[in-house]
Amino acid sequence: MRLSPRAEMALGASGATLLAGVLGLAWWLWRHRPGREPGVRPRRTPAALVAVGLLVIAVGAVWRLVILIDPVPACSPPGGTLPPSSLNAAVVAQKAVTWPETGIGILYAQADGAQVCWSRSANNYVAVNADNIAGASALTIGDVVLTPGFNIPQENRAKLVAHEARHRVQWAIGTVIAGPLAFPIAYAVDEFFFPGSRNHFERWAGLDTGGYSKSGTGPVLGPAQIAVLSALAVIAVLAPFAVRYRRAAARSRDRR
Repeated sequence: MRLSPRAEMALGASGATLLAGVLGLAWWLWRHRPGREPGVRPRRTPAALVAVGLLVIAVGAVWRLVILIDPVPACSPPGGTLPPSSLNAAVVAQKAVTWPETGIGILYAQADGAQVCWSRSANNYVAVNADNIAGASALTIGDVVLTPGFNIPQENRAKLVAHEARHRVQWAIGTVIAGPLAFPIAYAVDEFFFPGSRNHFERWAGLDTGGYSKSGTGPVLGPAQIAVLSALAVIAVLAPFAVRYRRAAARSRDRR
């Protein structure tokens, strides 16, 4: 069954927005602007990647809904609970925007044996697992915080809650601008050149509240960073020639 052109347009725009946020929608609108010749049929590999991406988003959204219907217990740390925070419009918007990422984070945490609970102090989920992928640190994925445990003083825990709540804001902003992968990719790139306390996202979230020791602000240019920058420079130089070659090859095929 073939969809109507209007339905295909709506589905395409929705998929681009889900996968790449506002930038994805802008790219899709530019590709389908009035007067532009219709593009060739998408290749199998990009189409498959899009399908996988949408499937992951769907799984995350569904699992987040399951957790909403069948709630997890409230967190009860050994040092006592912190005062509850207010659920304002900004927090609700952050939760809505990061809905699929939160579902994926909770699904991963539960599959890895973590105990997931609901924290009233930051209105988010907490997944406790001593063997979490962040090691001894906490890691925010959407609206869930992966942590090795609650065994820290209550004052430090209050600071960490505030720190991770700011990471939720970063996830939400990144998702709106360029999709669910925007923030983790941007964070990883920043961490590669600005590790630890130099990381701009950690500095915005608060180094003191995150338990970071300040070690400078400039980039770290070791062998790995220099190799990556060199490779990017080579790609930047060769890319225009590659584009010209592809266009010339396409024109040659059209003449035939």
